[in-house]
Amino acid sequence: MSSTDKDLLTDPERPGQLLPPDRAFYEEGVLLDALDFQAEQSYHRGRLARVLTYLFGTGTAAGLEVVWEKPLKPGADANVPDGREERLRLKPGLAIDRLGRLIEVPRDWCVRLDRWYLSQEPAKLSSAVRAGQVIVDVFLRFLTDERGRTPDFAAGPFDALDASVPSRLRDAFAVDLILRQQENPPLPKSPWPDLSQGSDRRGALHKALLAAWREGTKSLDDQGRLNPLEEHAGVPDTTSIFLARVSLPVGATGTDGRPRRDPATTSVTVDNLSRRFVYPAGALAALLGIRLVGDAP
Repeated sequence: MSSTDKDLLTDPERPGQLLPPDRAFYEEGVLLDALDFQAEQSYHRGRLARVLTYLFGTGTAAGLEVVWEKPLKPGADANVPDGREERLRLKPGLAIDRLGRLIEVPRDWCVRLDRWYLSQEPAKLSSAVRAGQVIVDVFLRFLTDERGRTPDFAAGPFDALDASVPSRLRDAFAVDLILRQQENPPLPKSPWPDLSQGSDRRGALHKALLAAWREGTKSLDDQGRLNPLEEHAGVPDTTSIFLARVSLPVGATGTDGRPRRDPATTSVTVDNLSRRFVYPAGALAALLGIRLVGDAP
């Protein structure tokens, strides 16, 4: 999967901010170029992104459960006759990132966990041990995938006869495993205050809405990126969303300097419930006991 910065949604100089909501204006006899069509896409995608973040929020909308699967030797399971390496499996689902972009995982996505563990620096693994466990956080981020190639006029300080550009851009994703070395790694917090208490809950809600606007320079750092949330400590892409916390039981340090672990005999714990969720109206109705179908005759 190849990534590109041709998102057509964010400002190249301020990647944490959506492009201004300028609509392309058409009139008879006006010459159109690529920028006009890009502006058309950016306007509609940007307006949709704004609606999603402010009306629904950021987080998991459906699916995206992270599951640990222990290694299996060949013949140990009739359903997996050839055996299986230890892995983290991300189930299909849909999420909304901090810019309002939809991140869809259309199929199972697996990470060979033991291979990932052995690829980490021994010193970092040792410093990440807390109460006999190594803590790893799973993040999901938006990517743009280039699809196909089509001829194009050469651009830049060179002369090329075979210049080409992508013919399609597909919304894609990437899964990142972040090793936690902090003493108490932070988890996501709700962006809303507790509105369940007090005598004037409606007034408290309205005050929270009046303070809910997040745009402006305070939301961006000096490099134009979104300021990190609590869970983004050490995470390069601050638009990514937290999915799960994985706890790997470990023992004494081995000869290679890494804390030893045996995935065949010790179970890995996965916390899927500390993430941010996006609640569909139907789910909230079910929580309140509102039936979405007619009563049975």
